[in-house]
Amino acid sequence: MKNFGVGLAIFLVVLALGGIYGLLAQNKPEASEEYKRKIWIGEQLFLAELADTAVKRNSGLSGRASLPENQGLLFVFPQAGSYGFWMKGMLIPLDIIWIRNDQAVGIEKNIPADSVNTYYPPEPVDKVLEINAGLADKLGIQAGDAVLLE
Repeated sequence: MKNFGVGLAIFLVVLALGGIYGLLAQNKPEASEEYKRKIWIGEQLFLAELADTAVKRNSGLSGRASLPENQGLLFVFPQAGSYGFWMKGMLIPLDIIWIRNDQAVGIEKNIPADSVNTYYPPEPVDKVLEINAGLADKLGIQAGDAVLLE
């Protein structure tokens, strides 16, 4: 009977910790408006948070339960490179738009939140925009579209 009590206690602790993690992940705050920038891709406008430090780029959108349709996360790199992206800790599916020299150079579409793959750009990039899955097709965004960051 004593072993049952210990097992139950461990189960309850694990359950509580999982619940706390779930609440924290779902309640990860969005950046305030002052930390967002306008980014145009072709004729489409997005309001994007900036991931312009190693810490921000590493955490990305992980833990977010949702992303407003016209918003995204813009990764800004100090130099062009073939940066790999993965879906670690993601709760929402995404489209990834690869950008170099103010032009979209490629798009990864409809990446599931539970994907274990690492995604790489078709050529070195200096920016990457993550948006909700399916938006690139819905809005007609294509490789070759001009990108303007305001």
